[in-house]
Amino acid sequence: MMKSEITRRNFLEKTAYTAAATLTLGYLLAGCKSEGDAGATKGAGDTKKQAASGDFSCNDVSGLNDADKATRESLKYVDKTPDPAKPCDGCALYTQPTGGAQCGGCTVVKGPIHPKGYCTAWAPKPA
Repeated sequence: MMKSEITRRNFLEKTAYTAAATLTLGYLLAGCKSEGDAGATKGAGDTKKQAASGDFSCNDVSGLNDADKATRESLKYVDKTPDPAKPCDGCALYTQPTGGAQCGGCTVVKGPIHPKGYCTAWAPKPA
C-alpha cells in the first residue's frame, strides 16, 4: 500500500486549482439565463423610462437580517404610497440614492427604499 504524503506545496497547488475552477465556474454560471430571464434584459432607454415613471421595485430584502425585515414589515413599508402627499422622498428620514441607483435609503427602515414608497414612520421634511 502506498502512503500519500501531503506537502505544503501539494496543498497550495490543489488550493490554487480549486480556486481557479470555482471562479471559472462562477463566471460561466453568471452568463447563463433561466427561461424566466429571457427577454428580461432592459436597455438604457428602458431603465430611464422606468425611473421617470417610478415603475421599478425596491423590495429586495435578501441582504437584511430578520430583525430588519421585521421592522420593515411592522412599519408597513410599501413601494407605492397610498397617500400621494406622503412619499418617501418627502420624508425627513429618507436618504437619496447614490451612484445612479434608483432606490434610496431610510434611517429607520433598512434596505432599499422607493422614492415614491411609504411607511408608517413617515415624517415631513423640515421647511
